[in-house]
Amino acid sequence: MQFLLDKIRTLPQYQGLLKSVQSGKEQAGLGLPRSARLPVLTSLYQDLGRPILFVTDRADHALSLFDELGFWTDSPRYLFGEPNPLFYEQAAWSVTARRERLQTLSALAAYHLPFVEKPARAPIIISSARALMTRTLPRRDFLKACKMVAAGQTLQLETLLRNWAEMGYQRENTVLEPGQFSSRGGILDLWPTAEKLPVRLDFFGDEIETIRRFDPASQRTVEQLDAVLIPPAREFLQRGSGEASLPDSQTADVELSEFHIPLLHSQPASLLDYLPQKTLILVDDLSVVESMVAEVEEQAVKLRQESVEEGTLSPDFPIPYITWPELLDAFNDRAALELGYSSASEFPSPSRRGDRGEGEDLAACFGQDERFAGRLKPFIDHVSALASRNEAVIIVSRQSERLQDLWEETVDRGQKTVNGQPFQGGSRLSAVTL
Repeated sequence: MQFLLDKIRTLPQYQGLLKSVQSGKEQAGLGLPRSARLPVLTSLYQDLGRPILFVTDRADHALSLFDELGFWTDSPRYLFGEPNPLFYEQAAWSVTARRERLQTLSALAAYHLPFVEKPARAPIIISSARALMTRTLPRRDFLKACKMVAAGQTLQLETLLRNWAEMGYQRENTVLEPGQFSSRGGILDLWPTAEKLPVRLDFFGDEIETIRRFDPASQRTVEQLDAVLIPPAREFLQRGSGEASLPDSQTADVELSEFHIPLLHSQPASLLDYLPQKTLILVDDLSVVESMVAEVEEQAVKLRQESVEEGTLSPDFPIPYITWPELLDAFNDRAALELGYSSASEFPSPSRRGDRGEGEDLAACFGQDERFAGRLKPFIDHVSALASRNEAVIIVSRQSERLQDLWEETVDRGQKTVNGQPFQGGSRLSAVTL
């Protein structure tokens, strides 16, 4: 849909917004309709070339935005997953959430590791409020734990395997999912959390002879590699890899999990600590995100009290999340912009009160047209009236095939063009041009 993005980028109001962001000028909430937020985000991404973090309220909204974003851009994009357990709940994180979060952290680590090539294209990250609140491994510890393994390198096998275990990788007979490794003689298989496929290290003595990416189903080599980055497999480090032992006040002989992050790593850290300095933070609806954070925190405080009373949680257990004031402070340190409706005094702090910025009228360019509430026949008649006036009409719909059939039946009767323009259908979220 580059055609639509190019149209947006020619708007004087958008150019004013872009100038405001580039200069670091404070900007009020844009008040954009939801349908315009991802297109504007993508346009800003293309023009700025910076990493973007887009924060929304709920996990299902984050997933929906992540899927839809693939329609607007093929840029590297990451969904920063929301752990399924509640704060203070001693339950395991899902494999999916763990993988999504670590893939995001690993991608951002490339901006801070001197021995890793910087990404050619900046990433776009989608996060829910609770995912952003969840404490993670401090950036310094994460970067220190990352290891680059290269062909021709000399390493002792037992030392390498011990390091992987300390980084959270689990030893299995066969590698089937990220975070696992296996050893068979001089062959080591490992699935790094940031990789889509596992890698195989072939040793000749203590020297890595080859590194290959392979298909875990067929075991066939997919690609030869010169080197591979091995990041941590969990958002905490075990004994021997940094802050790793539980305090004396806690039971030491327990199985460590993400529940113990606040105990193992006393310095509070979040995704925001990993972002490059020039990252643009976009907030879906600030007031809604703030309400969600307050709701999550209220639920957490209640669960903490109940757990302490039941004796399942120590009274001095550290807070496992980042509070709203701390999040706002982090927003203040970077370029931040709300796409929704909050006033200038509400985003993100009283220090940013002031007049509306250059992009204040951008929302007016995306005015609401007539609503049809699923009534396709009146909608087609409306489109026919627009086409009869030689007005360009672009429809983005999941019902492109159905719309095409109706158009042919009621408007063009067998023809597949209007004013020389083809009607293009597609799958799922697709562009339809009448």
